[in-house]
Amino acid sequence: MRYTRGVFPLLANEAVHSGFMHKLIAAAFDPQWNLEHQGMIFAIVFCVLFISGVGIPAPEDIPLTIAGFSTFKQCQDQFIFHNFALTFIFVVIPILGGDLVAYHMGKRWGFGLRDRWKFLRSALSDARIAKVRDWFDRYGAFTVFMGRQVAGVRFVTFFTAGTMRVPLRKFVAFDFLGCLVSVPVWLTLGVLASRYGQQWLHFAMRRVGMSFLLGSIAAILVFALTVKLKNRGKIAVSEDRL
Repeated sequence: MRYTRGVFPLLANEAVHSGFMHKLIAAAFDPQWNLEHQGMIFAIVFCVLFISGVGIPAPEDIPLTIAGFSTFKQCQDQFIFHNFALTFIFVVIPILGGDLVAYHMGKRWGFGLRDRWKFLRSALSDARIAKVRDWFDRYGAFTVFMGRQVAGVRFVTFFTAGTMRVPLRKFVAFDFLGCLVSVPVWLTLGVLASRYGQQWLHFAMRRVGMSFLLGSIAAILVFALTVKLKNRGKIAVSEDRL
């Protein structure tokens, strides 16, 4: 264990001094590299956003941030409105497509689908269903807009909208309205990361070294895992009470 602790920071610092990390960062922040690989980048973004909508546990914020990041780079580190408008349209298509699949799944099969497809039991837990149904009782179809803003309940919101026979036009309208609010936020964060991220990363590597960066990343992951486990515990307690 002591040997591992001593060798790991040494290898990490060696990677920095050898220029490996600088080359990796330079590639990601290179406008030409982003132009040459734009097909692959946006194909991945499209697929992840779509499968996220159909119940696969894939976060939307990461591919949306990548889309904003790469678009800014492909514009030669400039904000060109029509390019970002096209990116917005591009990412909204798989988002709405995945959400519509979830809606029609709920409309056609209902919550009995959990017994047929086991991977849906977590996403369609009793606690989440009860929470979303309460929202529908209080706010009606506006719940679709609310669900789009809250990670973790998007799929169950759209699935429940289908089971409750929310009119398709209302569903699409409120879902798109939700996209108008949330998607530009993540695209903007991608632009900020593209504009200032490289300077920060190089500064951090020069000043504090890779060991500190890796330690910080590990701490963030541990914190995120702890929060996730606590949330699962709360959900389990809520389900027991139900």
